[in-house]
Amino acid sequence: MPTKTSVLIASIASAVLFTVAAPTPEASAASITKATYQTTDALNLRASATTSSKKLLTIPKGKSVVSSYKTGNWYKVSYSSKTGYVSGSYLKKKAAVKASTVGTSFTKTNYTTTDSLSLRKSDSAASTKLLTIPKGTTLSSSYKKGSWYKVSYKSKTGYVAGSYLKKKAVVTASATGTTFAKTNYITLDALNLRTSNSATSAKLLTIPKGKIVTSSYRKDNWYQVSYGSKKGYVSGSYLKKTTSSSASLPPVGSAADYSGTTMYVLVPFNDSLTLRSGASSISPSIGTLPRGSVVTVTNALHKTKGFVAVKTSDGRYGYVEATYLSLFQPSMSARPLVVLDPGHGGHDVGAARYGIYERDIVMSVAKLVAERLSKTVDVKLTRYTNDYYPSLTDRSVISNAHKTNIFVSIHINAASSTSAYGAENFYYRGNASVALSRNLQNNLVNSIGLRDRGIKFGNLAVLRGTNAPATLTELGFLSNANDRAKLVSTSYQQRYADAVANAILSSL
Repeated sequence: MPTKTSVLIASIASAVLFTVAAPTPEASAASITKATYQTTDALNLRASATTSSKKLLTIPKGKSVVSSYKTGNWYKVSYSSKTGYVSGSYLKKKAAVKASTVGTSFTKTNYTTTDSLSLRKSDSAASTKLLTIPKGTTLSSSYKKGSWYKVSYKSKTGYVAGSYLKKKAVVTASATGTTFAKTNYITLDALNLRTSNSATSAKLLTIPKGKIVTSSYRKDNWYQVSYGSKKGYVSGSYLKKTTSSSASLPPVGSAADYSGTTMYVLVPFNDSLTLRSGASSISPSIGTLPRGSVVTVTNALHKTKGFVAVKTSDGRYGYVEATYLSLFQPSMSARPLVVLDPGHGGHDVGAARYGIYERDIVMSVAKLVAERLSKTVDVKLTRYTNDYYPSLTDRSVISNAHKTNIFVSIHINAASSTSAYGAENFYYRGNASVALSRNLQNNLVNSIGLRDRGIKFGNLAVLRGTNAPATLTELGFLSNANDRAKLVSTSYQQRYADAVANAILSSL
């Protein structure tokens, strides 16, 4: 008769054998019908389908993501140029909005967007996104399907959700206006010339972007101008005062076409840049490019933010996020990263005197600074041609996308009085920014012989939005004859570059 001990041992052995023999369930991986999901909480995007894998970023609560592949309870999604996996426990499938077959025409009405708003190809949240319309933009519509309004924006026509539109009050033309000295203005965008000072009045024609118009009379924010034998009113929101009287913007100083430019992938170590089949963060990945990879730009449009078309060194064609490209090859060993921001650009020429433009000079100096720094640190420019204008927000976003050690925005001053002269530097927050501003100020004063206007607190958008130690440096006054002579001098531009580069290196 077996003892209790022998029975217990036999039972344990049997349990062990059963455990070993039992198969381990494998997570099923499969393609699924493409669907849109909403995050129900802040959600980590991970490199693979496990909580122990590398976290790429955190997707905020309430964001929409698209998935067509899952493994177990992990869904493969893309967000903010990163592709990885998220837990399905924090996703809620969004109901597909079916496009209605019949729409309604109505009197053309103006609306203001109450938030950033996606322009879609059809009247459905699941349809292709054409672009994003900024908050506060005025749109016109005369047709809708359900709650989707058909509108046009930046040469694209599509549908937007009516829940983010607010009907604009009709502007009634005021009876009296204001007469002032005849002044020249540059049009900052394609601009409608209307019969009266109202957005609902008849459109006479469209004045192209970059044209010079003259006005000496306005009603509210509407300026009376003449263009192409027509006389009418244009919105002052799209005009910028200028001293030029030529028929268009001043020369940009460099060709707009930058196809064929060699660039380098600038991402953190052990990371890579996704090469996609289309110009979208949800376009399928066709490969990855590690830090330092060489690409050739194949599209003409100059961009430092958004997707650009490239050809890789091994012959593949695709699209990458321009934020992670640099004109200067990054080191394969750890070293600091400096972001240089040449102020203004494109239609925004900055300070202007006697046919000389701030936009052009700061670009020249910034490139010289970058060349000097690239021997010692990694360098990224927020723009590198004079025909391109990144917004103030874009400049900060570009810097914040990297582990930036120093951010320097390069500018030139101007004043109504020709007696104002000298260099000054602005900071917004942090001791490191103060020290950087002081180093730049001292180097400019001592190396160039400029008047010391000191360092100052500056509540400036490009500094407020930048996380890294940051300064905005003013190299002198274009309105002052002595400063201007130095700023336009090729030899002095070399000295400016040396002063700025030395200040940055001593601040690292």
